[in-house]
Amino acid sequence: MTISEAAATGVPPADPPTGPPATPSATADGGIDRLNAFDGLFLRAEHLNRIQDYARELALAVGAAGGPGVVEGYEVSVKDGILRVGGGLAVSPEGRPLRSERLVTLPLTGLKPGLDGFWWVEVAPDSRPYGDAPVQGSYCDDPCAGTGTTRRPYVSEGVRIRLAEGTERGLDNQLPASRRNFLASRIFAAERTEHSPWPYGTGSAHLPPSWTPPSASPGRPRSVRLAVLLRDPGRPDGWEVDIWAARRDRAAAPPYRYWQSRLGMRPWDAYTAQILQFQDQLTQVLGAVEAPAADLGPLLEQLALIGEQQFLKSHTKDQLGREVARLITGIGEGALIRPAAAGAGPYTLEQLGIAELPPAGYLPFTPEPEQRAALGGIRALLGQQVDLRYCSCALADVARAVEEAQHRDRIRLAEPVGVDILLPVDDRETPVGNWVAFVRRGQRHCYDPGDGSDRRSEEGTQSTESAETDEKIALGD
Repeated sequence: MTISEAAATGVPPADPPTGPPATPSATADGGIDRLNAFDGLFLRAEHLNRIQDYARELALAVGAAGGPGVVEGYEVSVKDGILRVGGGLAVSPEGRPLRSERLVTLPLTGLKPGLDGFWWVEVAPDSRPYGDAPVQGSYCDDPCAGTGTTRRPYVSEGVRIRLAEGTERGLDNQLPASRRNFLASRIFAAERTEHSPWPYGTGSAHLPPSWTPPSASPGRPRSVRLAVLLRDPGRPDGWEVDIWAARRDRAAAPPYRYWQSRLGMRPWDAYTAQILQFQDQLTQVLGAVEAPAADLGPLLEQLALIGEQQFLKSHTKDQLGREVARLITGIGEGALIRPAAAGAGPYTLEQLGIAELPPAGYLPFTPEPEQRAALGGIRALLGQQVDLRYCSCALADVARAVEEAQHRDRIRLAEPVGVDILLPVDDRETPVGNWVAFVRRGQRHCYDPGDGSDRRSEEGTQSTESAETDEKIALGD
């Protein structure tokens, strides 16, 4: 109202507004609605359901913000043609807790893969109503009209174990022993590029033009992967289970994993899964390797001699008894059974079906007085293509080196990749375990353009002279 208008009407003008001007704002619904209760509200089922829906949507939002993955349990195995999944707890990408309190079995009879096919073992949400309670009629109906019935008043929220078929091109072209490692390597490679990391994707020669945050994902998956199931007729059960090729434990919030992947890094849960997948497969293949057959030639020669007709005719029963006793004694003392031929084994990892390794991991190792011979077994296991260097270090330094390899590329045994073998030792340079660690060697080409130098260095290592000294220590020289 202007001053002239105020004078004409006799109303004094309003005081001018004080303080900063109001900033623009807008609102948006979040899909989380609660009951606004008040006295006099006739409480009905829809109101109680709204209370439950509010709590549910709130919990889902918090769960999704914490990230998906397995929290505990959910062990997967196959026995007698039946898939067995133990109880456990996981969180789905949509934020729902997936908890099972019992063993779930699923028969695999008649399940046949398609071309290059395999199966994902997944846990998904499931619910079922139960119980029995009378319905007394709605508040508008006559309670004596006989319209009442019964309904199930409770809902059990559990899980469903299911198989989802997947394909990987070239899987059927692999040898049976190599299929598991081939599939795991392809899954890990696809996982590293799922968020289009610019150092590895198309157009990687240029910085991305946009660094916008990830968009909202309203259609998040409802299931969590637990394992990979491969058909393997060579096994007693006919199936091979690979847990860590598929399973990712709950480790980080979605933004953390997204930006790690986007910047070409490897999330921690993906890194540990790669190490655990290798260790699990290594344990199985080494346990399945048959020991070379001993030389039974001397024993067979003695048996053939005793069985000859001429020998039987020229010896009495007592003499034959003494010959059999001598034969048994010879077997017990090892005189008639020679050890396996020296040329039989050991097997390389590639021969055992493992052609690609994680950036770091652990290998079995038997300390011996002759350290060079003991470490030679590591060379035999990894093959001749890998560029090996041996280092002795403390246990804490082993853990640090394995952690530093998190974002490096995987190790292909058919390529000349630099790998350090880390032998954990005590203060007296004595091995402290029956294992060694391996890590892919980091590489940096560092130089100062001002002085024309051209020096190559390796991440996390000492000078060349120091490294050679460590190698001599590890080899026992």
